[in-house]
Amino acid sequence: MSFNSATALRDAGILGGTMTPELEEFYGSLTQQETEVLISAKNRLAAVLPDVEAHSADWATPEATQHGFDAAMLCACGLWSGSGQAQNMAE
Repeated sequence: MSFNSATALRDAGILGGTMTPELEEFYGSLTQQETEVLISAKNRLAAVLPDVEAHSADWATPEATQHGFDAAMLCACGLWSGSGQAQNMAE
């Protein structure tokens, strides 16, 4: 059986939901070592920052989408993190 990095990342809880074919291809192209590094980093961060992980489970979609922005086409990092405001992005 060959290694499937996208499946391993899904099983680890890193990937979820549907993805574009381009993203699916990218994650599928990761080596086993690269995949293990991502999984290990996620697990270590969860152990060190359990409150952040617990809060991040509530992030189903970026806040930018609630303001009418297409998050896939627009960098709205400030809105995602809550540090920016929608009216600031329009200025």
